[in-house]
Amino acid sequence: MNAPAAGSSPATSFTSSRAVQIVAAIAILAGGAWAGRAWEARRVEKLAVAEAASEAPASAAENAKGAATVHFDASRQAAANIKTAPVEAVESQETITVTGKLAVDEDRLAHVYSMVDGVLREAPVKLGQDVKAGQLLAMVDSKEVGQAKLDLARNRMNLGFARTNQQWATTIHNNTQALIKALASTPPVSQLEKQFQDQPMGDNRQLLVAGYAKYEQTKADYERLHTLREQQVGVEKDYIRAKAEFESASATYQAVLEQLKFTTQQRLREADQKLQEMLTAERMSRASLLILGYKDPEIDAMDPLAEGENVAHYPIRAPFDGTVIGKHAVLSEQVGPTHQLYEITDLSKVWLHADVFEKDLPALERVTGKRLEFTAAGYQDRRFTAEVAYTGDSVDEKTRAVRLIAIADNPERLLKPGMFVAVSLPIGSKGTSVQVPSSAVQSQGTESYVFVAAGPDEFQKRTIRVGRTVGERVEVREGLQPGEKIVVEGGFALKSEMMKDLLAE
Repeated sequence: MNAPAAGSSPATSFTSSRAVQIVAAIAILAGGAWAGRAWEARRVEKLAVAEAASEAPASAAENAKGAATVHFDASRQAAANIKTAPVEAVESQETITVTGKLAVDEDRLAHVYSMVDGVLREAPVKLGQDVKAGQLLAMVDSKEVGQAKLDLARNRMNLGFARTNQQWATTIHNNTQALIKALASTPPVSQLEKQFQDQPMGDNRQLLVAGYAKYEQTKADYERLHTLREQQVGVEKDYIRAKAEFESASATYQAVLEQLKFTTQQRLREADQKLQEMLTAERMSRASLLILGYKDPEIDAMDPLAEGENVAHYPIRAPFDGTVIGKHAVLSEQVGPTHQLYEITDLSKVWLHADVFEKDLPALERVTGKRLEFTAAGYQDRRFTAEVAYTGDSVDEKTRAVRLIAIADNPERLLKPGMFVAVSLPIGSKGTSVQVPSSAVQSQGTESYVFVAAGPDEFQKRTIRVGRTVGERVEVREGLQPGEKIVVEGGFALKSEMMKDLLAE
């Protein structure tokens, strides 16, 4: 260590040295701070350059390809089933919301009973099962049905006998009348026998021909003796005898003619009457079975005697296509017209019941005969429609509301009777708004967009701001103008192509 200079004190030397050290430290610190700031500046500059460098290719690529533009030639459009349509401006309605409840279609609801008393032998249909019209629901053993079928068989047999007798009586009557008519021309007996030998007429032939032959014989004897008497030849008593025999034969013949005319007509009338009685009896038997629910083809095909022990079986069938929503059929149970077996309804349509309060009654004038929209709690993302069938004619004393009834199609069976729904009733116009089909709107995160046709093979992504959904259409509040052509079907293919291009970039 150097000695202090001559003439200076140690304290003074120390103070000077310390000052120099402090100044040096300050200089060093200042230099370090400056160096740190310079290093930090260089680091920020490097980060900015790197970020700009990393972003530059993407921006260049985007500028090169155009902002969200997809190129799709005609063949690819056809394969993807891409369809376009112009944007429309549609009148919007201001609405109110009322509560409602779904119910079964009362026009397609059946409570199935057995029309006869009996014992339930079969019940193959289960609760919740879909059935077709005419499908067997149950089989009942019924004494009443068995007796009705046997009555039908007996009356059919009697009808057959009566029809045969009537046909025979008609034949006898017609042939007898023909023979009587032929006798009026007094032909030879041999000619009569030849003419009518193959025509049945029972005993009438023998009576008529015998009487006619006797009449003709006595007539010839009488005329011959009458001629001889006028010539004063012959015996008087022979003439008198011939005359008496002729008159007797003539009277007998006339009696036979009159009797057969009457008896054949009478027998034909009796046969006709018997046939009508049997026809009536057979028709009454058929009517009894028709009342029990059988159809004419079924009755025509019935053979009660061949059915054996099954003659008492009474089938109960579904009245229409539907679903079993209630079953009270228990095997071997006594059933009858007061015992409900099944409840069946057609769920392809449901009824919507909504209560409209007095203050909202003017809204009913706008929906009569039209379609309205509603939502169900289980399907908040869907809107359903129903056609108004009845808008009520009276106000309920308890609820002070009018009951509105609408009918909704339910092909997917999503709507369940008993569901509560929110019904939108239009109360006025809000002006026009741009609306597009919901199938045209694509989404990514919180962004909604459509593809606008920018050329035959070019589609541009257009971000939009959507409003409410109206049925199958979506209200567009910003981003589109009426008349612009957008993709309404097949947009997913364009979206996939756009995402593929972005990934490639």
